[in-house]
Amino acid sequence: IGGVRANTLRVTSVGASDAPPSPREPFPRPRHPYKVLSHRDVEAEGIGASTFVADPRRPGAWTIVDRAAASPAGSPRGYAVTLGSFATTQVLPDEHPFVRAMPFSKYHLAVTAHHDHERRLTSPYVQYDGEEASGAQDLDRFLSDGESLLDADLVAWIAVGREHVVRQEDLPLVSNF
Repeated sequence: IGGVRANTLRVTSVGASDAPPSPREPFPRPRHPYKVLSHRDVEAEGIGASTFVADPRRPGAWTIVDRAAASPAGSPRGYAVTLGSFATTQVLPDEHPFVRAMPFSKYHLAVTAHHDHERRLTSPYVQYDGEEASGAQDLDRFLSDGESLLDADLVAWIAVGREHVVRQEDLPLVSNF
């Protein structure tokens, strides 16, 4: 962020909590839950640890922050990754040849430590392989070494997926690709 290579992935979750009773009220009355924000810094990369799929039932925010630089309000400076609308993710099981060839299609966001040799998640040719991503072009392999994400040079791999639902107008040829 701003030339700094010591960034951290911060996940903010929105939840609900019961309101405590007020000592000033002489008569008990119904309490309504209120919203609570909780923050956590993701310590290491890994599938399920630094990979995310947005869920409208569990809102939150993903931010890449520089914990050493604070705004005047005391919050760490950084960038938020937000989805304006919900992009689809892969609906096929992880064992499917397409998913093994393109593991990035399982996530909206995956964060890894930066390495010069991890430059791309795919190539124009991997979709024709149908078996597995080749060489260094495999997001799950990038995530598998569990490197620290605290105060590191990070890469946010953002996928905006789309599921094509076939309609009569597509016949005889799908022309919108």
